[in-house]
Amino acid sequence: MLATSTSPPPSPLSPRFAVPASPTKAMPALRFPDVANIFIRLNRVKAKATALHSTSGDQPLTHPSIQEVSERKVPLAIEERFVCRDGVDAAKLLRAVRSSVYEKAESIGASVLVDEQWTCSIAGPRKDNTYRVVIRYSASAARSSSSDPQKPVSLEQAKGVPGLMTVLAREQ
Repeated sequence: MLATSTSPPPSPLSPRFAVPASPTKAMPALRFPDVANIFIRLNRVKAKATALHSTSGDQPLTHPSIQEVSERKVPLAIEERFVCRDGVDAAKLLRAVRSSVYEKAESIGASVLVDEQWTCSIAGPRKDNTYRVVIRYSASAARSSSSDPQKPVSLEQAKGVPGLMTVLAREQ
């Protein structure tokens, strides 16, 4: 005959594992660096949400004044970062970046930029009233009998921050 246990089966109403008396005892204590990291992450998310973005559009564009273009095109791209104070004139910054791309095109023997596309992101203002601006500009360099208009495409879509802009730094 088999030996039987004298204890009854466990009750379905009683917990099988020990449960702490207080939920605060189960949670580890937060240290100061952990709390600081939470605030840093919150500030970064808030800063990204307040960033101002503008673009020339989904597709590359060519100025309508440029008619005949050589078949050989050389793709060019540049990303520049600016630090500005008291405001951002995105149109001026776009002109400056486009002129850098055009100088590269001239150095390889091209006379116009076609298939242009740009994006502009403005983050800020910071505590010292400065803005971080990132402009990405891409175009193809080509030869043409038409002259280059020396103006970014879709310039009217550039969004800026009102104020008297002072450029403090420019990085390529």
